[in-house]
Amino acid sequence: MKKKIELQKIVKLLSVALGILILSRVLAFTGLMFMHAYVEADGKTYTVIPYKNIPLKTVLQKNGITLGETDLISKDINKPIKTLKTVKIIRVTKEKKQINESAPFRMTWSRTYNSNLRKVELQKGVEKTSTKDVIETYHDGIFHGREVLRDRTIAKNFYRLALLDNKNKIEKIYDLSKAERMKMVATAYYPGDPLAWGDGTVTFLGQKMQRGIVAVDPKVIPLKTRLFVSGYGYGYAGDTGNLIKGNRVDLGVNNAQEELSWMFRDVVVYILEPSEKY
Repeated sequence: MKKKIELQKIVKLLSVALGILILSRVLAFTGLMFMHAYVEADGKTYTVIPYKNIPLKTVLQKNGITLGETDLISKDINKPIKTLKTVKIIRVTKEKKQINESAPFRMTWSRTYNSNLRKVELQKGVEKTSTKDVIETYHDGIFHGREVLRDRTIAKNFYRLALLDNKNKIEKIYDLSKAERMKMVATAYYPGDPLAWGDGTVTFLGQKMQRGIVAVDPKVIPLKTRLFVSGYGYGYAGDTGNLIKGNRVDLGVNNAQEELSWMFRDVVVYILEPSEKY
């Protein structure tokens, strides 16, 4: 009986000792938890041990967390970090770029030609392009802002030719500032002109002779080429002539009276593009 009572006492003592041990471990673990702080950087959360008299920058160094010159941090790195606090680090990157922007063509003047083969519109206007040297800032890889270092704007004034369809909608546009141009001497001829090829009503290509047809030297301007002639309008290289050699063009007009007004005039011929149709 006496031995049984002593055994029970021993078991109780062991139970108390085990309880104290478990409690001490729990308290120690809880104490450690309350001794931690946290650092959020690069998409990760780091658990660090704060020190009462050690600045945050030293804590970061001890944990292998580097801080760039432009990075942002939510706490003062020269002061200690408190327990259970979270420090957030934002990685800041900067990129130098050149941005090119252009404003749509703004028409300031126009003239419609509708007597040469098809309706066209000569347009004068301005087009602005700007070049910006900028520095773009990113926070953790996300665009944050832009600083303009230099902004240059160039305004280009030029003419362009718009081909119109039967409903007056633009079918095609030619930038005349980019087209090949030739200074040439112009003469003229008309349907039934006795000096024209054949009877003067059918062109070398077998097309109907009419205003807008232009006789050219095929060695200079290939046949079946769309043209624009200063003062005359839209044209199509659809004919040739025995006297049309070199920098000469013979412009199709309506009658003999109009022919006289075009005799040996200096013109600028813009070469638009080859085309099987007007």
